[in-house]
Amino acid sequence: MKAEDISFYFLSTPSYYDIPFFQRAYVWNSENWSELLSDLTNKKPSHFLGSIILKNELKAAGNIPRFSVIDGQQRLTTLSVLLRACYDHMVKNAEKYELDSEFMTKCKVIMENLLFVSESEGGFKESLHVKINHSHLDKPAFENVINGELDNDDRWERYVNLSEDDNTSNIIKAYAFFRSELIELSQDEVGFLWNLLTANKIKFLVNIDLDVDDNEQDIFDTVNSSGVRLSSADTIKNLLYQKYVELLRASDCRDVDKVAISEYDNTWVDAFVKDDKVNAYWETQRQYGRMKRTNIETFLHAFAVVKGFFNPAENNMSDLPGEYRTEISNMDIESLDSFLVEMHDYALVYMDYYSDDDEALSFDDYIGRLFNICNVLEVSTFYPYILKQLYSWKKDKITEEELKSSFYEIERYVILNAICKGSTKNYNNECIQLVEERKTPKEIMESSIYISEGSFKDGLRRMTTNKLPTLLLFWVELYIRKSSLSDIKSLKYGFTLEHIMPQKWMQNWQDVTAYDREGNELEELDEIDRVRSKAIYEIGNMTLLNSKLNTSISNGAFIDKINGKYGKKGVKHLADLLLTKEVVENNTEWDELKIYKRTDELESLIRTIWSATDLPIEAVTKPDSGSAGRKELRLEFWEYALPIIREMNNYEAYMNVGPTTNNECGTSVGIGDFRVVCVANYDISRVYFNMGKNRVEENKEAFDILYEHRQEIEEKVGVTLNWDRADGFKASWVNIDFDDIGIINKDNWEKIAKFFGVWSLKLRKTMLPYLWDRFSVETISERSPEEKAKLKKLSDIYKEWMMSKKEIHGYLEKCSITNTRFKTKLMSEVIPDTPEALSGWSMPNHYFYELINRNTSYAAIALSFNSKNLIDEQRDIIKKISEIVGRNQPDNWQWWKAYRSERIEIPDDMNKDVIFANLDKALEEILQFERDLKSKLDAEV
Repeated sequence: MKAEDISFYFLSTPSYYDIPFFQRAYVWNSENWSELLSDLTNKKPSHFLGSIILKNELKAAGNIPRFSVIDGQQRLTTLSVLLRACYDHMVKNAEKYELDSEFMTKCKVIMENLLFVSESEGGFKESLHVKINHSHLDKPAFENVINGELDNDDRWERYVNLSEDDNTSNIIKAYAFFRSELIELSQDEVGFLWNLLTANKIKFLVNIDLDVDDNEQDIFDTVNSSGVRLSSADTIKNLLYQKYVELLRASDCRDVDKVAISEYDNTWVDAFVKDDKVNAYWETQRQYGRMKRTNIETFLHAFAVVKGFFNPAENNMSDLPGEYRTEISNMDIESLDSFLVEMHDYALVYMDYYSDDDEALSFDDYIGRLFNICNVLEVSTFYPYILKQLYSWKKDKITEEELKSSFYEIERYVILNAICKGSTKNYNNECIQLVEERKTPKEIMESSIYISEGSFKDGLRRMTTNKLPTLLLFWVELYIRKSSLSDIKSLKYGFTLEHIMPQKWMQNWQDVTAYDREGNELEELDEIDRVRSKAIYEIGNMTLLNSKLNTSISNGAFIDKINGKYGKKGVKHLADLLLTKEVVENNTEWDELKIYKRTDELESLIRTIWSATDLPIEAVTKPDSGSAGRKELRLEFWEYALPIIREMNNYEAYMNVGPTTNNECGTSVGIGDFRVVCVANYDISRVYFNMGKNRVEENKEAFDILYEHRQEIEEKVGVTLNWDRADGFKASWVNIDFDDIGIINKDNWEKIAKFFGVWSLKLRKTMLPYLWDRFSVETISERSPEEKAKLKKLSDIYKEWMMSKKEIHGYLEKCSITNTRFKTKLMSEVIPDTPEALSGWSMPNHYFYELINRNTSYAAIALSFNSKNLIDEQRDIIKKISEIVGRNQPDNWQWWKAYRSERIEIPDDMNKDVIFANLDKALEEILQFERDLKSKLDAEV
């Protein structure tokens, strides 16, 4: 193996470059193309675009050398398309650029030398062949572009600005994009780009050459590439079929490509991509916790667990490709063929039985019921066992009664564990035990340490999140319908949970008499508050509706809530369910006595459905944490541990924290009310990153930001963390535990202190960068004193500039050291204020221009939108803006930047006059952007 820095000129060597048939299609899009073009046209001293892995192929003597493109096909394809677009643009503008025919002839020779191989076809006749032999997925489009067919009569123009949904090849879209963008560049910039691509000067790629005998899979998935990264499924597919090709070659197969493609079509294509419907199914993403995975990734994980080469208790999802590689490394051609066929058959079973969330469900559909329960509770851990059972049933290895029994016990375990608020940590180990047939589902259920009579009753009376009670009520409803006279036995899962006595009961329910569980009428206000605040979270106070009630109705008095008011619908208008009709038809009032009675009734039904009539009696004895011995021990531990923790945090944290008699010791991380906390218990030690602002939505937003990057974060810290959004509570947190190591044994103190030091530093440093953009006000505490002073000075200059400009309206109260916020007259006409619906800034406006101050060498102005309380008209306008500016909005977006100015350079001496001039230039750019935007919006009306 040999690695070296290269320029794109390396293609000038007469060679063919084959992209294996099993690699994914070309997937780069306008965002990638724009980033690449911006990087290449920026005349900085160095560029680096990533790596290309090539493998020498065996060739007959006298033939032109051939290489397989193992990694980097997206990059190599894009640069080739860009070179062709650049050449065609120069030909089109030769007269304008004053380029003579001799110069253009040289350019043509250079272009052909890089993109084509000249090969004799007998005698003196030579013909040009496209140098990169694309996979069958993209070959026609790529060769059309490289052969210049899109340049004829400017055919490329029809492919500019096509939507992402348009099925035109992305290669053709790329060529059209570059041709369109090149028009906007100056002649000097075009010339710079041409020289960059065609001269052997600036080396912006790394080429890794593998010899024939090298195993490219040892490094394939460890190369950190830019652009659109391979998914786990893509990587696994490449591993499998690259191995198959190697084994074919080793067996002296005469027609390797034909045989390999046939195997690929009969196994992978038939299972996963044979038509648009099948492909769409496998690419569909589903939510697991706060993470999304495609169906194909979930299946490949399940299959690996079933086959016994992936242990979910020990491996992370990021390990999956490597485990597949290890599993097939020593297979012969027959074994691999059998493996691929079995994977194909398992995939068909998975696709047949994996429940679709949009399908109507009946109580007797035990397969759909299990999948629905697992999906809603975000428990995918048992999918491997479920898949194995379905496959065994399809192959007649078990009876349907055996299948039904095992599925019911898994369903029962998952439901009861959720009601009892049990841990899910053991699920991975339990799944392995089930797959390996070391335990039955019933034995797993009976050995649970969390499911007990007391936890069950308490769970149904303290349901602080909506997910579980919605699920329970849905299946209770279907259970009732099964034996009722109702003609409708099936329902789709998609109802809204409503608290009959509202969570904000103090607004309109203070006159309703309150009762405790013994039926005693309560008179003391604090006692009423204590009892009622618990009663509203009993399952008996909850029902399901077809859609949400208006907020004023939802929080209104019972009679208004049932019947509606002021033209707004009440519960009875949305009460198609039998459970809800009972509430509507049989009650003229609602209080704790009705709640207690209905809870008992629902509890009886739930016990019947999930065989919970004979649960073990719980006897939990909790140690007295307030004893003098414990306090003294904790104080002594923190006196010992804090110096170690401070040192391991480089004296950046825990400096103002002293020893305490509490079991927790926390430090600020530079964002108000966000902390890293060390927990020292008798039997366990823990470090958690706590998001505990007063505003619940800010904590959940911060958690969501971190969870979106969960895989990256866990790769950085090297372990799987525990993530808890805690929707029923104000705070959210992410933690890591030191299981079974507590402070009761002083021999453990050094280990625990070092654990606290390592992980308080890791969590602090790893989490913060993801939160700076959103929660940047206080994060300058992480900067050096010198940088803080510069940022403060710049912030003051920016605010002074803002307040001096008549064209804009500045908001000093919404400014911080990192953001200077203002509005403009025209944008406020486009997105008017809504005083009755405040945004995430707690303001009537849903946009701000933000002058971002995070770097002392340059700044930028961004147009930011917030979706909180957006009315439909505003949302529609912002969606149109998204389409006009060509920046996609993510699903369920909360904060979105529609526009960003060019960099605003900051002189080293921070001269105010120069900064003002640069800001004026940026402002004019913004105002022109607004005028153009308004014109386009008006044209659509």
